[in-house]
Amino acid sequence: MVDAHQVNTIIATTVCAFFKEHPDAQIGIEEAKLLAKQIADALNEAGLQITALDPESSTR
Repeated sequence: MVDAHQVNTIIATTVCAFFKEHPDAQIGIEEAKLLAKQIADALNEAGLQITALDPESSTR
C-alpha cells in the first residue's frame, strides 16, 4: 500500500514545477495539493492503482 499523502505530495510538487515554467499561469502549493488529491481520487475511481516499484522485479 502506498501512502496517499506521499502520492499527493509527489503530484503537487510536479504540478508546482510545471507551473514554475509558466509565469503567466502560476499555482500556489495549497491549490496544487488540492489538485493532486483530485487527480489521485480520479485515478482511484477509474480503477487504477498507484503502487511502489519492487526493485527486485524492475526491468529498467
